[in-house]
Amino acid sequence: MGPEDGPGRRALRTELRAGIAAVWRVRELRAVTAATCLGFLGLGGLTTTAVLLSAERGRPGDGGVLMTAFAVGALVGALAVDRLWPRVPAERLVGAALLGTGVALAAAATVPSPLLRVVLFAAAGLCDGPLLTATLRIRAGHAPAGLRTQVFTLGAGLKISAAACGAALTGLATADVSPALLLLVAAALQVAAAGLHHLARRGPTRPPRSVPNGRCPRDDPASTPPGR
Repeated sequence: MGPEDGPGRRALRTELRAGIAAVWRVRELRAVTAATCLGFLGLGGLTTTAVLLSAERGRPGDGGVLMTAFAVGALVGALAVDRLWPRVPAERLVGAALLGTGVALAAAATVPSPLLRVVLFAAAGLCDGPLLTATLRIRAGHAPAGLRTQVFTLGAGLKISAAACGAALTGLATADVSPALLLLVAAALQVAAAGLHHLARRGPTRPPRSVPNGRCPRDDPASTPPGR
């Protein structure tokens, strides 16, 4: 038996399968994972799109300004949720964040004013910032106690992979699609992600049949601790 088949590797595979099962079977985890992956598929190419859009509009140096505005808005949005509205249900934050981001980006794709475009990118970031806070609250509140590490790691890995795919697809599409249309597609994916989250939350709950070293909390909004 080689090292790759040792007890440690088998235990890792077992834990990974248990984490995947938890993400799939617990309704809130399934909904937020699917929605954030779809949303990040659109946001993965946002930097490229912002640079190309600025160049097309005759302001090639504004791409960095747009992304800085987005980042600052995201920071403000995350801090606002954490400090001003800590008890807003995380499930509502996810849908509102995705929808607001999509609307702001769609508007930014159509406005002719450079200053207004910067403001709209900041607004998109302001809406996107609470998404991470809400996602972490949902994972902390609904992940089985013995599988929280796996749930958090899988969620982050899937989201990063979706963003990478989005960046690659944006790069492939730049030769044939205008930057404004690319931004509209990214915006549409945010709106679609909000709809997906709403629909997925209405799906059936499938509690894991067995969870090593932990239990699966009841998939009910009442089971979510205050502030998560």
